[in-house]
Amino acid sequence: MSGEQVPITVSGGAGGVAASYDDLALLGTLYQSVGAALSDAAWDDKLEAADGDLVLSAVLAPQTFAAAEAAILAATYGPHGLVARAVTIEAQSLAFAAVVELYRTADELQRQVYDAMSYGVGVALGVQLVPVALTGALGYLAVRQASPARAADLQQDVVAYLEAHPEVVQTFVNGGGGLLDGLGLHPVSGPFMHALGLDGPHPTTGSAADDLGQLLFGDYSGVAVPTEGDHPYAVPAGIADLIGDLATTEAHGDGAISVQRITGADGDTRWIVHLPGTDDFLDDHAIRNMGANLNLIAGDDTAYGQAVAKALEQAAVNPSDPVMMVGHSQGGMQAAALAADPGFGYHVTHVVTAGAPVATSGIPHDVTVLSLENSADVVPSLDGEDNPAGARHTTVRADVRTGSLGAGDGNHGLAVYADIAGAVDASADPSVAAAVTDMREAVFLGADGVRETSTMHFRTEIGEQLRRPDIADPASFIRNAAA
Repeated sequence: MSGEQVPITVSGGAGGVAASYDDLALLGTLYQSVGAALSDAAWDDKLEAADGDLVLSAVLAPQTFAAAEAAILAATYGPHGLVARAVTIEAQSLAFAAVVELYRTADELQRQVYDAMSYGVGVALGVQLVPVALTGALGYLAVRQASPARAADLQQDVVAYLEAHPEVVQTFVNGGGGLLDGLGLHPVSGPFMHALGLDGPHPTTGSAADDLGQLLFGDYSGVAVPTEGDHPYAVPAGIADLIGDLATTEAHGDGAISVQRITGADGDTRWIVHLPGTDDFLDDHAIRNMGANLNLIAGDDTAYGQAVAKALEQAAVNPSDPVMMVGHSQGGMQAAALAADPGFGYHVTHVVTAGAPVATSGIPHDVTVLSLENSADVVPSLDGEDNPAGARHTTVRADVRTGSLGAGDGNHGLAVYADIAGAVDASADPSVAAAVTDMREAVFLGADGVRETSTMHFRTEIGEQLRRPDIADPASFIRNAAA
């Protein structure tokens, strides 16, 4: 499937609702400044009524003097004068501000209601999870024993349902804290959760992820090792080229990242950093594992992020140079986390993510963000919320169903996101066009104004262990629990 054939929907960005809120707020500010200027003008004009020459003219031409005084007063304090207009305009500015605040408060209230509902669903599911899971597992084993083909059909039905209903995964994940708390309330699972230190409370998904991460995975420092070989990337012409370079970086192996230097005709330098996703979910010694995913959802630092910073240091990136982060899955989460981290030490101006849950990452509003999501891919829903529809955060969604929830050739694979990126390059949507134009003007895209480019490759690895996991062998623990 070519990118041009993939239908997309766009939310956020320059054409989104949040941008309209910002426009209304700006209009209110402009009205307020105009009102203040009119009030100042009215005062200045009033002073003209006491002008010495005008007052002295009253002796020689009293009627003319009276007419002039009346005209000045009418122009300043009359029913149609400057003061009346200033009061009207400043009232309108307050109305604009009130409308914007009303809309934003309504959005926040809606989000809080959704969070509370998701938490309640999680608690209810957690309380019933033990008997439901036991019954379901026994039922599935009976079906698989009687008819392996029917068991395979059931698996396909589950995949098809999740492909068609990504909101189920999002609601489930958003109530992840409630799920753990519900398990803690069950008489069978409760003592086990308490023994593991997971008895809560977990009001948010992030707090649940933090506890699970500490239980199953240790914390490490991160290192970056330059790799041999010259694999130069051309200056990307569009978003499809960015995703293509990211796929090339991913193919370099576990822990691989790439740092591309672009020097403009003006002599200024900017950098594109390619960050692939998870390499091994259960290996505690892999730098891109499930522990790093949990840390990112919890808002914690990771060895991966530290290694990226060390790679930029070795590449001689100046802290003031503009940096674009391009990431898939965990790589997109890490890109967003670094952009949001004031202690990162580098100037991230643009972020492009593919199949990454970044809604809760807290990326600053002055960073241009383009998020590509496949609605049949459950991974972008794993933070439990929709992306913020900010004026500089554009989310592009497509619905590509492969019958597999995994990476590779599945719904989460970079091949799918390459098609979506091609559709982005072909799109005339105003939010997409604004985001891409911003990247071109910053000389991250397009060869115009580029003097030279070069690419460096690194392998990120874990370094010193900073904290041991609470479970000595997390891989065996997870496999045994799943079995």
